[in-house]
Amino acid sequence: IVSARLVWDPDSTAGKPFGDGRLTANGTFQKYYHPDELKGWVESTLGRTAITASPGIVYVFREPSAAQQLLARHTRETSRPRRGIAELLHDQHRDLLDPLATFVTEHRKLPSPTDLAAASDIVATFGSVRGGFNILRQATGPQRWSDVDVGTRKKSTQRFEAHLEDLQPLIDFVTDRGRLPRTGELENETALAEVFGSPRAAFSLIRRVTGPVQWEQLEAEARQNFLVYAALAAFGGRPKFGDLPHDLQYDAKDLFGSYTNACAEADRLLHSIANNDAINAACNDAGFGKLTPEALYVHVDYIADLPPLLRVYEGAARTISGNVDDATLVKINRQKPQVSFLVYPDFDTDPHPALEASIVAKLGEIRLKHRFFGDSDNPPILHRKDSFVPESYPLFEKFARLTRQEERAGLLGRNDIGTRDGWQAALVDAGFELRGHQLRSIR
Repeated sequence: IVSARLVWDPDSTAGKPFGDGRLTANGTFQKYYHPDELKGWVESTLGRTAITASPGIVYVFREPSAAQQLLARHTRETSRPRRGIAELLHDQHRDLLDPLATFVTEHRKLPSPTDLAAASDIVATFGSVRGGFNILRQATGPQRWSDVDVGTRKKSTQRFEAHLEDLQPLIDFVTDRGRLPRTGELENETALAEVFGSPRAAFSLIRRVTGPVQWEQLEAEARQNFLVYAALAAFGGRPKFGDLPHDLQYDAKDLFGSYTNACAEADRLLHSIANNDAINAACNDAGFGKLTPEALYVHVDYIADLPPLLRVYEGAARTISGNVDDATLVKINRQKPQVSFLVYPDFDTDPHPALEASIVAKLGEIRLKHRFFGDSDNPPILHRKDSFVPESYPLFEKFARLTRQEERAGLLGRNDIGTRDGWQAALVDAGFELRGHQLRSIR
């Protein structure tokens, strides 16, 4: 790991010029780098490809396969918490299971087909009303339903519930990789073999009890993740199949049939980031984020939920910048090849947070541009915070409620509210003040 201070460091103009750096008052020499200059120096000195970890920090791996594991792991990262399969199915089918929960809570028994309007849909999805209730019970806690008589359950369901703790590592693996584990990839594979014969047989039980839809979706997501990884791997020189770690070799074979097939699809994806029409179409299809004529703005925690093309576009920018740890929003430009990482330190707590800094990765020039707003008396601020995040964001409704209040007050249609001073003047002029995320009249 090699780190350096950067040319936009506040101290970069301190002291006297000396050679290619500065001589401090204490007589020490300081060299401040451009991020691309640091990467180039490390690569030329060591004769190895360096990976930009964040602005001013680069990694060089002794084993190239370790670099591929890091890159692939980053492409599999998601904002979604790791949960059990019962919780996943419960969330996926709340429209069916919530009425069932209401009925059982009131009557302490399972409904007959005529007691519940959604009964036929529950049967179609879970095999039976009892099957749906078993998922509900696992997801919300068995103790809540301990007095409910569910009658006789299928042997496969009984076996699934009896060994859920043993099955969870397998569930987690398939959720993460979209494929079954090979020998040696699962810590409790011996225990699964003793109970079920093999991990494959154990997964057959999981699939039979929970249905195939969830697993088909997870396989599709894993394919997308691998394509994003393979596309981004090209920036450092995509490795040959034999140089891949074994787990990535298995991913390529099981998800695409071969590494050749995977790379061909990844190349098509990579080439599309130069197609402005394709980028615009992907921005329109993102499903969340603030879309303007210039760009799509999204919260950094949800990059993995974007279409694969935008993930590669943003990932290409990160090959220049690395991970900007303090970034809150990513601005994906729709008009020119650049991605901006925007820092709003108080995004969650301030109803209209101020921009502290921006780092712009210019893909065409392969360079970074930094701008600091932290010492500004009148920095740019955000409005409509709910527009930058999906509805699953924990504070989405809190943000959306404030946006609705401000819209009703006629505050958001003004063109003079983009800075802190302009916004405060608009509040006073309209007779309002903010108390947290609540708009209050002062007249």
